[in-house]
Amino acid sequence: MSKIHQIKFIKSNKIITTKEGDSIVVSSDNQGLELPRSCMQGMCTTCIAKIIEGKIRYIEEPDLDTLTKEDIDNNMALLCIATPLSSLIIEESED
Repeated sequence: MSKIHQIKFIKSNKIITTKEGDSIVVSSDNQGLELPRSCMQGMCTTCIAKIIEGKIRYIEEPDLDTLTKEDIDNNMALLCIATPLSSLIIEESED
């Protein structure tokens, strides 16, 4: 059975729950919180956001040149292909 994690979005002040293994963007959409997104494949970076607290893993690994070293060092993640491994606090990007 998959674990369910709570995700708090700082800017919108919303909390959703996401099953481990499910895309954060898809789960948020299903719960009425539309996050910025475009390709849904982790390539365009429209869905990039900062993970303030918690751990994620990628459902599929992004291309090596999608995230810069600075993005990775700043805990930026591609939410369309990310799934939570714990409860999360996320600072979403501006639309």
